[in-house]
Amino acid sequence: MDTTYVVIMTVVFLVVAALAVDIGYMYVSDEDLKGTAETSALAGAQAIKQRMLTQIQTDPAQLAGVVNDGAQTSAKDVAVDTARGKHHAAALVEVFNSNSNRLTADNDVTVGFWNMSTHTYTPGGAPVNAMQVRTRRTAESETIGLGSLGNFIAKISGHQNFNYTPDAIAAFPARASAHIALCSDVCDRACTYPSICSIPERKMSPDPANGGSAANGYRYTSLKYQPTGTTTLSDLVCMDMPPQEVCGKQIFVVRGASSDILRDMESMMYNPNADKTNKEYDPATGKLRGWWVIAPVTGCSPAQRGEGVERQTAARYALVRISRICVEGTTGCKQNNTAFDAPASVCDGANGLYIDRISCLDCGSQAMLQFPGLHPVLVK
Repeated sequence: MDTTYVVIMTVVFLVVAALAVDIGYMYVSDEDLKGTAETSALAGAQAIKQRMLTQIQTDPAQLAGVVNDGAQTSAKDVAVDTARGKHHAAALVEVFNSNSNRLTADNDVTVGFWNMSTHTYTPGGAPVNAMQVRTRRTAESETIGLGSLGNFIAKISGHQNFNYTPDAIAAFPARASAHIALCSDVCDRACTYPSICSIPERKMSPDPANGGSAANGYRYTSLKYQPTGTTTLSDLVCMDMPPQEVCGKQIFVVRGASSDILRDMESMMYNPNADKTNKEYDPATGKLRGWWVIAPVTGCSPAQRGEGVERQTAARYALVRISRICVEGTTGCKQNNTAFDAPASVCDGANGLYIDRISCLDCGSQAMLQFPGLHPVLVK
């Protein structure tokens, strides 16, 4: 057999095989590209938020160094790894990171400031509370894919948009996540954000009007959702509803609620899968130290007496660490048929809701734009 013919056919076969593989890259849909951008932005924003929360837990006085860090190198790495997946060499989606905060030909990741008032994003702005990620098809890369030929094939195939490079922005604006509304007397002016106060563990009272101190007062809240006969406050607690923007707005406050609601909150606190990124654990023992939440702050006196639901205005936000929740009797809400109680060693006969960290901020304050949220969300 003519060896020249064999060599030629082998080369042709390899070229066709390589072309087939690269054309396969073109079938990353526009929706996949957009979805990857969103997932990666959320992962990166979560990494920034987690770094901030860790700083709050360990040394809040140095928080400014974290929120003003325009590099956020590790968070950008998380975003890129999320987009590419575990197998970088075979990734169908590419995200370039040159560690700048401008979208350029060789950079697809930026961090910056998301203004929740104007709904605008400033790449490189501070305090850093957002991440932007842009994605592109690997096949359209000049170095890894088919480059111009790949673009041409995509164009004539009619399957995808030409040079489609969607971007997404995820941020963590301050939003209420707790189903307790604190009395305004709880907030000491010395504990105004960015000061985060460590306080002696304080037992909170759901009815300070009956002999308790207003400085320890709270009421249960369903935030913006009004409890009904079909969807109770207990249902809303156990559904683990997404955080809500209620600062300066009216919320529903429940008067005279039973301890069943606190049992539900206890179950959510000690459920390791519920809001797990905002639970703080002792690194040495693995025991739960506390649950970080953002609670709305309202006036101390209800407009009416007795049981019922009323509207009150959330005048502030409070970032608090709930140190423990202990309730006697039956367990609260279940997930996967499992309910969770506080360990007996944690309660040691105590009963109620306790906090040991707090930082408050008025809704009308300019600093509210810098108040850290606890749950990243897509904003673009």
